[in-house]
Amino acid sequence: MTLPTTSSTDPEPAQRAGGPALGRRAMIAGAGVAAIGAVAACGGGSGSTTTDNGGQAQSGDAPQGSPGTVLGPESAVPVGGGAIFADAQVVVTQPQQGTFTGLSAICPHQGCTVSQVTDGQIVCPCHNSRFSLDGAVLDGPAQRPLDPRQVTVADGSITLS
Repeated sequence: MTLPTTSSTDPEPAQRAGGPALGRRAMIAGAGVAAIGAVAACGGGSGSTTTDNGGQAQSGDAPQGSPGTVLGPESAVPVGGGAIFADAQVVVTQPQQGTFTGLSAICPHQGCTVSQVTDGQIVCPCHNSRFSLDGAVLDGPAQRPLDPRQVTVADGSITLS
């Protein structure tokens, strides 16, 4: 008794018991669609934002602003405090007269934007994480400090460098 053979170049896929077989092309196409769907579900990409349960905007991307971006006047940053430059997602502090520190305004806990600098602390409104003027965690739930951002102060202006 001779059994029929099939070649791998046969244009018609063999039928399996219980239903039609999927051809190689259909399998590859299906895997591609699944991969695209998984990437889309993960979000990300430039400018993607979500909101947490408290309605606070969160950014899934790296801080905005590129080197050379003028943030504002030196006078906007009080000694012993700081200023938030929301468009560039940067906090600039001045712990001592003439000493400026640039930090990301994105809280490392869940990506919320910090909302204020008060009493020598940078405050995240989402879960009340608090950071010192150098970005160190003072009170969680954040476990990491704010990321540093390089700033330059010259001729009365603060610029990302």
